[in-house]
Amino acid sequence: MTPEEADKLNLEAALENGDALAFPFISKYESQEGLTKREYMATQLMSGLLSHGHDTRTALEYSVKSVDLLLVELNKNK
Repeated sequence: MTPEEADKLNLEAALENGDALAFPFISKYESQEGLTKREYMATQLMSGLLSHGHDTRTALEYSVKSVDLLLVELNKNK
């Protein structure tokens, strides 16, 4: 396997992990869906950037890219 192929597999696994629910609740009687891990992390990062004066478009783009990179890095440590 080439390093490029390994990076692609890592990215796919990381993004799949990001699609998991951030706060799943499953019981015998009900389950709840909500934000994914990726969505939750992006909202937290975006909130911080906006509170420090970044414009919305910049905060949005930076948040999504940063969260994707974070998921990839976290997946490398598994």
